Amino acid sequence: MTKREQYGLEFYKLVFAGATGYICRRKDGMIDQNNSLQFLSYLDRARTEFLLQEVNTFLNTDDPNRSIYESTVLEPTDLDIEFPDFRIDKLPYAFPLADIKDLLQEWLNFLKA
Repeated sequence: MTKREQYGLEFYKLVFAGATGYICRRKDGMIDQNNSLQFLSYLDRARTEFLLQEVNTFLNTDDPNRSIYESTVLEPTDLDIEFPDFRIDKLPYAFPLADIKDLLQEWLNFLKA
């Protein structure tokens, strides 16, 4: 099962009037904490690669005293790496950083296809 499936997400490519857009949305209009993962819709290829690099750097650091890292890739949305979690817009729940890494890689592969 992909991370996209695990979190109940669907990826869409839309072409209208010569412009291409990419959308991440919840399957079947479901509403729960996984809706915050729809922030992927605002990440183009370059931003996705940059955030993936930030996540990988954080995952590959052995420093046990890591502080919270605030990504600026998608301002004004707050994307915080709080090892071992990833928090979106200071919401009271977080996602496992390893899952976010896999989800970002799936999104990047989708954007490249």
